[in-house]
Amino acid sequence: MWRIGMNIFYDENIDLKIRLFYVLALTACIANTLGYLTNMLLYGMTAATLFPLFCAVIIYAASAYGIKTKKTKIPVVLILVICDLIEFPVLYCSYGFYRLSYMVLGIVATTLFLEDKWRIKGTSALILFDLVFIVWRQRDPAFFAAFAGKENMSSVVITFLIAGSSILMLLSILLKQYTRQQKCLEEMTKDLRWMANLDPLTHLYNRRYLTQYLEEKKADGENAFSVVLLDIDDFKQINDTYGHMFGDEVLQTFSEILLKHMKGQGLVTRFGGEEFMLVFHTTDQNKIQQVLNGCADDFKEYGMSSKGKPLTFSGGASVFHGEDMLVKLFNYADERLYQAKNTGKRHVVYDV
Repeated sequence: MWRIGMNIFYDENIDLKIRLFYVLALTACIANTLGYLTNMLLYGMTAATLFPLFCAVIIYAASAYGIKTKKTKIPVVLILVICDLIEFPVLYCSYGFYRLSYMVLGIVATTLFLEDKWRIKGTSALILFDLVFIVWRQRDPAFFAAFAGKENMSSVVITFLIAGSSILMLLSILLKQYTRQQKCLEEMTKDLRWMANLDPLTHLYNRRYLTQYLEEKKADGENAFSVVLLDIDDFKQINDTYGHMFGDEVLQTFSEILLKHMKGQGLVTRFGGEEFMLVFHTTDQNKIQQVLNGCADDFKEYGMSSKGKPLTFSGGASVFHGEDMLVKLFNYADERLYQAKNTGKRHVVYDV
């Protein structure tokens, strides 16, 4: 039962303001009930006993309304007014220092529950209001002697337990909420970073990530790798003949073929449009050509099975030299791709 009850306060499916209201309502109800029972035992049915009972009835009604309707604005204001401006000052004036913990609880609750535009003003006014009573009681003890009540250790302990546990519960709920929001924010940031580096159609890394990746390789002192810029032959004609839906399918299938044959060989990226760039960990032309031959065979077979005609690609390869700029590397590959396009297509031109 205890665990079920605590779940009400920590259930993240319940709005944060509602959960905090539960703590406020529970604390106010328990404190007033215990105050009434304690005074009843100590003094019998006197004004000191009826006072917390009167406050408790109002707080019970406000709490019940807020819990039932989930409309907490009016109940919160009512509970805070009764506690902060009536009960806590009276308790302090009657019992002195030992009731200061309730004032602290009132300040914490006011800070949490007031709307943003009223939070600083309202909390500051309450602190000033409490200070007036504290200073007044210290300066004029004779005046308050008539209101002084009989204090006992059990009521002091109960006071600190109620105030302390309530503040602890409020703060723990807020800390848990903060931790959850931080975790969500980190996950969202991670997802956004991941999405920013991916091409939405093919789910390959994009040119942005490619540049980052190559900059890191260069910074790490790696100078033994190659890039190959590939371009699907006659892609505009494919779009015009079979439509853009099939054109998208061609791009996606080509991406899958590249990923299949590049596994363990390097990186596959979409450079833009129908262009793709491969980053090989090697500069061995034979090994690179072997991978590209496998890609060419599968792409040709896909074209034959889907439209009865082969699909092909051309490419330009460039080897990275340690002193090169990345722009220069891209330009070399682009120049060789241009040569391949102008010498019959369907092949890859390499660095000489």
